[in-house]
Amino acid sequence: MIRLHMPAERLAALRWAVSPVGELAAALVAVAETPAPTPALRRIRHLLSSGRVPTLAAVARGYTAYLPELLTPAPGAFLPSVEDQLHAVATTPTRTVGTQFTAFLAGGRARGDRCPWLRDGQLGRAEERVRPGIEIGESELRERLARELHWLWSKAMAPQWAETTAHFEGFVERHGAVVAREGLGAALAALHSTLRWQDGTLQVASAYDGEVGGTHPLTLIPTLSLDRVGLHAPLHRGQAQLAVPMGTAPHPGPRIAPVLGATRLAILHSLAEPRTTTALAALHHLAPATVSFHLSRLLAADLVHRTRTGRHVHYHHTARARAFLRPSPESGPGPV
Repeated sequence: MIRLHMPAERLAALRWAVSPVGELAAALVAVAETPAPTPALRRIRHLLSSGRVPTLAAVARGYTAYLPELLTPAPGAFLPSVEDQLHAVATTPTRTVGTQFTAFLAGGRARGDRCPWLRDGQLGRAEERVRPGIEIGESELRERLARELHWLWSKAMAPQWAETTAHFEGFVERHGAVVAREGLGAALAALHSTLRWQDGTLQVASAYDGEVGGTHPLTLIPTLSLDRVGLHAPLHRGQAQLAVPMGTAPHPGPRIAPVLGATRLAILHSLAEPRTTTALAALHHLAPATVSFHLSRLLAADLVHRTRTGRHVHYHHTARARAFLRPSPESGPGPV
């Protein structure tokens, strides 16, 4: 069991964030761990074998229990851009690149210092077939990783990222509601069957045994690729992340409600006729800034469009939104 100590300072700074590059990293780990992958992971595996991303393919082949932290850059905002995160990868200090990939390739004390809960079986050297794709200069390695991540992103995740992000946001909103009803400790424990809250610690059921102390912040990262809780750089200030699996993404149609969340769904329903941000704020008893945020996500998902008439901007749902809101034969009436 790994015990994450949660003193007041860490609880006060606890937040959620979406991580585009982190989701790619989660997919690399899932490909290495999953004998019967989902269709999405089969797509990732096919792309890794294409010859276009040899460095990432080597990382996936060599992964055992430690992934270099530069592949999970800390999100600086709730919805960071993939470009910002790829820039963070490409500009990682060369000394940091060397330290992390020494731990990845050589194992031993270098890996144990970064993940002290690993057992001897997880501290071995990487296979020789993995090394040629990685043993290059640190500067070239970080830039190559950023280029390959960008290519993999464009092929595997970018086309459906708006829908994926909406799903993540709905999950986070639902967790916030659980916090309000049950308290933070109970809500954290409810995130996954392997999590438990006890005596001021968040316990992760695991084959490993260790402690994560300190007061540095921890960021919660939703993931669709992993089916287990993942720890990214938990010992490092400004980088510590807990990846929380969400299971299979819901399909549109009758299951659009959990994707959007109750607030966004209510806004979408009210856009059967054009309305302004001010009108929506008054209708739903929300701050205009909150409405603007939700509208920006609906615009990104092509669920609403906007038109300007003089000084006023009106929003109206799209044909795609109407198709999602239309009840299916199996589901009966749609959500209200």
